Amino acid sequence: MEITTETRIFTLPSFDAYFEPFEQGGGSPGQAFISLPEAARHAVREQLRRDLGDAGGLIEVEVEYRFASGRR
Repeated sequence: MEITTETRIFTLPSFDAYFEPFEQGGGSPGQAFISLPEAARHAVREQLRRDLGDAGGLIEVEVEYRFASGRR
């Protein structure tokens, strides 16, 4: 089996543009997010904002993909 890892960086116009799908309940992460109490949603949003280094402009999100291939 061979496993390859690739990293991509996505640039978005703002933190709000990045986070909006989660706030709308998009995908399983968004569903988990909207199920939280309001105070927890606020805390998660602000922590993620800090983690991404939001300075009020463009943000970059690094995503890692892993691909596996092999034979039986």
